[in-house]
Amino acid sequence: MTELLGFTLLRPWWLLALPPAGLLLVLLYHHGWRRSAWEQILPRPLQQWLLQRQRHGGQRLRFVALGITWTLAIVALAGPALETTAESHRVEDSALVVVLDLSRNMLSNDQPPDRLERARFKIRTLIQDYADSQLALIVYAGSAHRVTPLSKDHATLNNLLNALDPAIMPVDGQALGDALILARQALEGRPRSSSHILLLTSGLDSDGQQQLTEHAVELGSQLSILGIGTRSGAPVPLAEGGFLRDDQGRILLPRLNSQQLASLARQQGARYHDITVGDRDLDYLLQPLQAARTSTTGERRLLSDQGHWLILLLLPIAALGARRGWLGVLLVATLLPTDSHAFGWSDLWQRADQQAMQLLEQEQPQAAAERFRDPDWRAWALYQAGEHLQAAEAWADLAQSQPEHPEHHFNRGTALAMAGEYQAALEEWEHTLTLAPNHHGARHNRRLVEDYLEQLREQQARQAEGEQQPGEGEPGENGDQSGSQSSSAPPGDSDNTAQQPPGADPGTSGDSSGVTSNDGNSTGAGGQNAHSLSADPGNGSDDSRSGQHEKNGQARASTQQATLERQQALEQWLLEIPDNPAELLRRKFLYQHLQQQDATP
Repeated sequence: MTELLGFTLLRPWWLLALPPAGLLLVLLYHHGWRRSAWEQILPRPLQQWLLQRQRHGGQRLRFVALGITWTLAIVALAGPALETTAESHRVEDSALVVVLDLSRNMLSNDQPPDRLERARFKIRTLIQDYADSQLALIVYAGSAHRVTPLSKDHATLNNLLNALDPAIMPVDGQALGDALILARQALEGRPRSSSHILLLTSGLDSDGQQQLTEHAVELGSQLSILGIGTRSGAPVPLAEGGFLRDDQGRILLPRLNSQQLASLARQQGARYHDITVGDRDLDYLLQPLQAARTSTTGERRLLSDQGHWLILLLLPIAALGARRGWLGVLLVATLLPTDSHAFGWSDLWQRADQQAMQLLEQEQPQAAAERFRDPDWRAWALYQAGEHLQAAEAWADLAQSQPEHPEHHFNRGTALAMAGEYQAALEEWEHTLTLAPNHHGARHNRRLVEDYLEQLREQQARQAEGEQQPGEGEPGENGDQSGSQSSSAPPGDSDNTAQQPPGADPGTSGDSSGVTSNDGNSTGAGGQNAHSLSADPGNGSDDSRSGQHEKNGQARASTQQATLERQQALEQWLLEIPDNPAELLRRKFLYQHLQQQDATP
């Protein structure tokens, strides 16, 4: 690479274009300034008498600007670069599969409190030390099962550790071969240098040692063995009392055959270590993985191409060459007064509808309604903001522009019902059913409002009868009770909700074509739950209206009390459900074990 004024040229061969460019510039200058079209017409003896050459500095300036432009362009193409230093980091992608012996031998207390608890402690240490690595856990006894797959979700693994107990295993034994098969399947496709298998065992019988040897031959340095226990061993206490015995009735003393395991590991290139109180065992066993996952940080020399900055110097020259006085006009234009208007940074990148959609997702429907340009989305935002009359007017304009669109009439009717204009809402829903006879939302809403109005009429009739017969008991109290029992607002349902404009892009026209489903799970824009229809009739005398408000309030209070009682009962029922992951693992392992038996010929 070539050095130029402290810059390193990444493509220095472009400098070879400078001599031809200079020669071409001289020829153009000679032809354009010293020659003219008259010289080709007039005889040479007369040219000195008839032609007068005017040497203007502006003529030379053109060729100077052209020469500077060519030079800057060629130097930019040559790639002037500056040296920078950057830290080189290695991407963390290590994977560790822990294979845990979960046989009854792990309950031996020769290493207090017991072997299993010591194994849990080591696994928690791995979760803490290898927080950036992917971890998996496989347990085995008479069968092998995957507790968690390779993942960085270490919280789940940590929560399941306390649930690991030999009691959740379908059968007791030492199916180490099946466990190592699952571990190797989890590491398929991963580089050997950044993947490892850690076996935590309390000892192996002859069959287990044979299975371990077969896999250790292929795994080699990918395998590490952590022995948990002592050579002398200790009895295995039982929950019902006593100790675990063999077939002949003798008390079992599970011993750790550490010498045989260490010899097997050395022969196959694996590592072995007895469990220790500190981290010396894990540091030794996982040294290959630790070396692979250590980030190598250092400085390296980088060349950053700076040629693009020269292009900015070419812009004024290009502007002057394209049109005389262009820069002056631009300067004057910047000095002219402009109309003041609100303008934000987001206006450079997003349309008004896109900004309004973000406000709607942020649960700011009022601000979204002010920003929306799309009429359908603006109406929906007004509905979400509780401006039901304004939303109804917006949908009325849409229905007038698109009279054959049933959703606009349905939405307007829903907004009117939310505002208490029930008769007008019924008319809009009738219009909707005329255009779309199978519109379930309009039919459902119409039935709810009609039933509600019928209840109000019956209640008013009973109140009128009570006023005409004052001698029969206490009509006021009875009337209040009957009113509170019979009067209720239309229940909340997904069908009595205005339909959200379809499509993810608010810039498109609001052409709603979907019908609200009857599953009761529809939601509004931005994740807002649909509003249910509930409003007072808004007609009649002031006294009847105030009494109606009071009765509706009593009905709503009664409904809220019943809802609260149901929620409390549900929460109490959920609290009584035992939260026991051990039972879940036990059933899972049993199911997998039965499947394995059925698949075995």
